[in-house]
Amino acid sequence: MRLAEEFYKGNIEKNTRKSKILSSKVEVIGWSRLIVFAICVLIDYFLYKQNKISLAIVVTIVLLGLFLFLIFYHNNIFELKKRIDLLVYINQNGLKRINNEFTSFEDNGSEYLDDEHPFINDLDVFGENSIFQYINTTVTKGGREELVSLLKNEKKLNKNEIVKRQQAIKELGEKAEWRQNLIVEGSVKKSKDIDLGSLLKWSKDNESSSPLRVAIACTFILATICSILAAVNGIIPQSFLLLDFSVNFIVIKILSKGMRRELELFESIKHSVYAYSKILWLIENENFNSEYLIKISSKLRNDSVSCKEEIKKFSNILDWAGNSKYNAYYLILNILVFSDVFLMRSLEKWREKNGKKLEEWLEVMHEIDALCSISNLSFENDNWAYPIILDKNEIEGINIGHPLLGKKAVRNTFSLKGEHKVSLITGSNMSGKSTFLRTLGVNLILSYIGAPVCADEFSCGIMNTYTCMRTKDNLEESISSFYAEILRIKMLIEACKNGEKIFFLLDEIFKGTNSKDRHVGAIVLIKQLIKYGGVGLVSTHDLELCDLEKENNSIINYNFREFYKDGKIKFDYILRKGKSETQNAIHLMKLAGIDF
Repeated sequence: MRLAEEFYKGNIEKNTRKSKILSSKVEVIGWSRLIVFAICVLIDYFLYKQNKISLAIVVTIVLLGLFLFLIFYHNNIFELKKRIDLLVYINQNGLKRINNEFTSFEDNGSEYLDDEHPFINDLDVFGENSIFQYINTTVTKGGREELVSLLKNEKKLNKNEIVKRQQAIKELGEKAEWRQNLIVEGSVKKSKDIDLGSLLKWSKDNESSSPLRVAIACTFILATICSILAAVNGIIPQSFLLLDFSVNFIVIKILSKGMRRELELFESIKHSVYAYSKILWLIENENFNSEYLIKISSKLRNDSVSCKEEIKKFSNILDWAGNSKYNAYYLILNILVFSDVFLMRSLEKWREKNGKKLEEWLEVMHEIDALCSISNLSFENDNWAYPIILDKNEIEGINIGHPLLGKKAVRNTFSLKGEHKVSLITGSNMSGKSTFLRTLGVNLILSYIGAPVCADEFSCGIMNTYTCMRTKDNLEESISSFYAEILRIKMLIEACKNGEKIFFLLDEIFKGTNSKDRHVGAIVLIKQLIKYGGVGLVSTHDLELCDLEKENNSIINYNFREFYKDGKIKFDYILRKGKSETQNAIHLMKLAGIDF
């Protein structure tokens, strides 16, 4: 049993047991509250009948205190149970990843699928049964976006950065319990969505009208105090207070008119900010060893300001903002002491001190959130290897498997280095050509985000990946699958001509045209790709293309084969050097019932 599997199963068993105990406590406390309330009513009724009003008041106060304590205790137990149940869920998902059952995860990032992107659709980066669906455990909106950005290779790749990120991911992989605490804190009270753009825009805004609002508010508060004192002493009629409160209500509406949008923003984000305060607390308090994590986390603290303390203050202020819309008591408080005005003043004072740092703090949280997701690969696959990043355009691996196939993955050894620039992959239908191309592509993506890869050993240069594998018709734009393929090839050639370091994966190119055009077109394309420095693989059924190996030292042949057993076709999915010597199309048609 893997260490990760043992860890997850142990946590599920332990926390399931705790959850059952807490469920019993919740039920007992719930009944206890009802019993205390019933006893209070009965005793009060009995004492009232005996005209012992004073004693009834004392008993009511005592039992009410006990009732409130039970409510507080019940809420704490319920909150703890919620966290324990989250831990069970987190560990169950960990087991699902290990057992290759991650396709049941709801978030697959399908909104990021893009036919125009150089590789994401062909390599199953997003969507059903994708890399994103497999590894994503982010709990912040920005962390999710950071993970998406990394998987799309949107950031400029740098060897030193990749190596440092590898060390960070390896360290986070070993902090499984800490990572699970981060997920719990980020999930237990988080809002479904958060308007990060509006929050950051507010944090950078220097405008403030609070001092004027505070002065006006103080004037009306003083007037209200004077009115209450005058009414109590009989100087003015008590009905005058209603007029005073009505005036206050109107003034509050006028003063808060310009604040309403901001107050609505704060109401919508308060739960997320609470979760963020807990996450940032965990990050700032953790001792990291890797250079990358030390550098990131150091941004959360300096000599004068502690991020965890300031974000906690921000969260506490926002708790009041959450009351402004739904709490009747807050409405009364607002009319009496203009709490909306002072709430905004507190927020603006916080912004004056921390507004310029907020974006940097959130970026730290988002990056570590994304790295924690990637580190699942490190923790759950201790037989995977961290790739060696090369300074040259080469790729080589020993026992490379497809990361999304789990135990079903057949591992192969492959090398494309030195004088070899293009590998032609031949083989019969269903023999494994396309899967192998994706195997290399997916492992290359994982290499560039700093993750371990599904291989015993793996090394690669930093190259931009381009694929042409799943071209399809686009009826809305009147584009045939063949023309769609041409457009992708054009994008690849232009990238090569622009001097990009290219790694390409082309699956049965030009399959939409006749055999002669396909053969000639493939030869021209391969020679151009070599001319402009491209490196990559081309799978093909055109066995004549394999003769290029004899003409050009830059080309090397590999193949997959099939065999027959008991009249049935079988595949071993083993990659071999040289060109394919077998074909199976006619046999497959016979198996399908087509007679010859």
